[in-house]
Amino acid sequence: MAKEDIVKYQFNNRTAEEQQTIATMGGIASGKARKEKATMKKTLEMLLDEKNKKGKTYRELSTLGLIKGAVDGKAENYKIILQLLGELTQDLNAVVEAPTININIADNEDLEKVLYEKE
Repeated sequence: MAKEDIVKYQFNNRTAEEQQTIATMGGIASGKARKEKATMKKTLEMLLDEKNKKGKTYRELSTLGLIKGAVDGKAENYKIILQLLGELTQDLNAVVEAPTININIADNEDLEKVLYEKE
């Protein structure tokens, strides 16, 4: 495309009516995308709170999966855990302070079963 053609299609070189039409179409598309995102979030929240056959929610199972991955040495899982706990800065991706996690477990066999069971 020649430079003259590019200049012709720039937004500020269009008539007020064309600009209004483009802005309206953009607003409609933005609203549709926002609605789709909200619907997706609502559906995901609903599914995460559903219980499986063993009585655990998928939210709990996902969290346990993150922990299992971190225990297995997957750095990305540990990074996600730190982000969820607010221990990881967004701009630098550096740990602010080492996290302290207190877990009280009465029976270690149950913990290992939960961490290493396959769904």
